[in-house]
Amino acid sequence: MNPAIAVRCTLLTLTINLMVLTLLDRKYSLKKTLLAFGILTIAETALCIWVAIQFGIEAFSSLYPLMADIPTVITLFCFSERKGFFLLFNMATVVTLSSIVVLPGNYLLHTMKISIWVEILIRIIITIPILLFLYHYLRPSYLKMYAVMRRGWGYMCLVPISFFILNYINITPLNPVPPNYTKTVLTCSLALLNVVVSYGVIFFLFRKIISDSELREEQHLLKSQIQAMERQNDMLKEREERLRISRHDLRHYIAELRMLLESDNTEEALRVLGICDEQNITTEVPQYCDNPTINAILAYYIQKAEQDGITVRTDCRLPEQLPVEASELAIVLANTIENAIHACSMVPESKERLIKIKVISTPQFALEIANSYEGTVKFDENGVPVSDKIGHGLGTKSISAFVEKHDGVIEYNADGTLFRLRLLVGI
Repeated sequence: MNPAIAVRCTLLTLTINLMVLTLLDRKYSLKKTLLAFGILTIAETALCIWVAIQFGIEAFSSLYPLMADIPTVITLFCFSERKGFFLLFNMATVVTLSSIVVLPGNYLLHTMKISIWVEILIRIIITIPILLFLYHYLRPSYLKMYAVMRRGWGYMCLVPISFFILNYINITPLNPVPPNYTKTVLTCSLALLNVVVSYGVIFFLFRKIISDSELREEQHLLKSQIQAMERQNDMLKEREERLRISRHDLRHYIAELRMLLESDNTEEALRVLGICDEQNITTEVPQYCDNPTINAILAYYIQKAEQDGITVRTDCRLPEQLPVEASELAIVLANTIENAIHACSMVPESKERLIKIKVISTPQFALEIANSYEGTVKFDENGVPVSDKIGHGLGTKSISAFVEKHDGVIEYNADGTLFRLRLLVGI
């Protein structure tokens, strides 16, 4: 067999698998996924070359979709986080794009009798920009789209699958060139053009739906921040009201104590002092730090956590004056502690429910919150935890916005026992 045929077969298999890998929402680590697809590519290529040697190029051309596409679909199913029509749309999209790579050089090879090595070069030239387009432009919108649109993928599969069937029926071997080859290629090219236009419309709709979804998320995020500020304001008002009532009651206790002491009734005076001390304890806001705004938000959420049976350990060293708006830090703390409380609430009561809060402001503002959790935490490519549930993840986005605004860094990790958030901002 001509060595160029082997190179051509290897290139096609590698191209398809790279495209699949680019659009893959992988379930496992990148290293494990790359290893699996590397083995798959070698096995498929070896099988295709063996078929071409044993049964000829015509058999190879006809059987290629079965030898390469089916194993790729099986591997894709095993390594993709998402299943169903989303996975099918992924594979159908790759088959369509691979046709863009194959058709031009294949046509020139048959009609203009160019060298097969030139045809291989044409494939490489076409493949590189397509892969870059997939990874940098299509992939982010593609994965975001799935998070927004759970239905309708089956209907979108109809366009690329129809083209795949048409293309498979009209597959032509390298030799001999059929008389109606130009007409066949023209038919497939027009069908491919129709598919590309359809994908353009689909992609436009993708962007529109994602834009609308992001706008709704921003509105929810703003609403969440407003609610956090309202809670903070309510806590400050409640504290002020409790202090006002305490001061008012204190005048009465002082008057009563004066009368009791003047009448030498020390026993009753001591009893009144005890009542006064108990009321002072119940109206006192726990002191976690010197900044009143941050202290109020900590007091609220720590009390909320303890009411849910969660143990909270705090080490908060913040001065009264902060180099950043206290309301911004209050929202960050509210979101992080609220997320921690939600995670702890999922832990069975038989296990430890724990939240650790540590905040310092010198030399840099640093926040670390560790909490118990149950199950598996999913992270995106940037190491940020993600949730499939509608409405979840807004707090994380609010925290990321704060870090980005102040040119900071944030890190998440989960070790099977504790989930940790570490935030560092050079303010």
